[in-house]
Amino acid sequence: MYKAPYRRFYNEEHYQINWETQTIKLNPEFHKRLLSFPYTNPNGFRKLTGTALGDILEVDNFKSQFAAFARLCGLAMPVLDEKYIRAGVILEPKILSLVEQAIGEELQRFDAKEYQYDYFKENKLFGGLPDGFAKQNQIIIEIKTTNEKNYDFWTNKEVPIGYQKQAQLYAYLMGVDSFSIVAIFLKDEDYTDPNQVDILKRKIKNFNFKVNKAQVLDDIKFCEEWYNQYTKSGISPKWKNGIDNDLIEYLKCKNQDEWTQLYNHWIAIKKAVPNHE
Repeated sequence: MYKAPYRRFYNEEHYQINWETQTIKLNPEFHKRLLSFPYTNPNGFRKLTGTALGDILEVDNFKSQFAAFARLCGLAMPVLDEKYIRAGVILEPKILSLVEQAIGEELQRFDAKEYQYDYFKENKLFGGLPDGFAKQNQIIIEIKTTNEKNYDFWTNKEVPIGYQKQAQLYAYLMGVDSFSIVAIFLKDEDYTDPNQVDILKRKIKNFNFKVNKAQVLDDIKFCEEWYNQYTKSGISPKWKNGIDNDLIEYLKCKNQDEWTQLYNHWIAIKKAVPNHE
C-alpha cells in the first residue's frame, strides 16, 4: 500500500459536508483560526493567485468556485499526477531563454524559493509569481505547456480565458500595459521525460495582449467581494457535480486511514500516480 500525500484537515473534525445544499461549512474553531492569521501567514486563508481567477470567475464549464474555496481554506486536493507540472518546471526556463533571444533582453525571473511563491507580498488579496518580466520592453511573460492537439484551437480561436486573466492580473499588478503568453505544444510522449524534449522541434507560439484596465479592475472587484463573502461566512459556494467529484471524494475522508484507502484506490484505477514512479 502506498503512503498517501500529507494532509492536515478532515471531514467532521474541521468542516461539515451538507449534501442537500452541496456545500461545506467550516467548523467554528477552524474558521476562527483561519480568520485569526494575517494575510502574510500561510496558516490563515490563502491569498488568491492568478490561477484562481479562472475558477472564481468561472470562465468556462470546467471551472469551479467550490474548488477555489477549497484552495482558499487549505483543503485543496494534492496533485494526483505530477507529469504536467514536471514538464512545466523543466521546460519553462528553456523557453524563457528563447524569449530572451527573440527580444534581445534578459528577463527578470522569479525564483519560487527566493520569493516564497509570492512576488506580491504587499498585496493583501492577490499573490503568485509571474514567469518572466521584460523590463526594457515593459511586458510580462507567462509560459504555458500544453498538448499539441490544442494548437489549432489556440491559434484559430483563443488562448484559454483563465490563462489570459492570470497574465493580465500579473501585468496590472506589475504596473505594465502588455503581456505575452508563450506556449509550447507537446506530444503525449514528451511528458514521460521532459528533459529529452528538443524544444526547437516543437511548435512554440507567442500570443501578445494589451491589458484591458476596465476588465481587470472589474475582475479584481468581483474577486474581492467573493473573497470577503466566503471568508466571512465560512460556507462554500455550491459544488458542481462532475467537475468537483474527485474533490468531494477527497473531502469526505474523516481520517488518514480513509484518505490512504482512497488514494490507493485512485492509484489502482490509474487516476493517481505515486510520486516515485
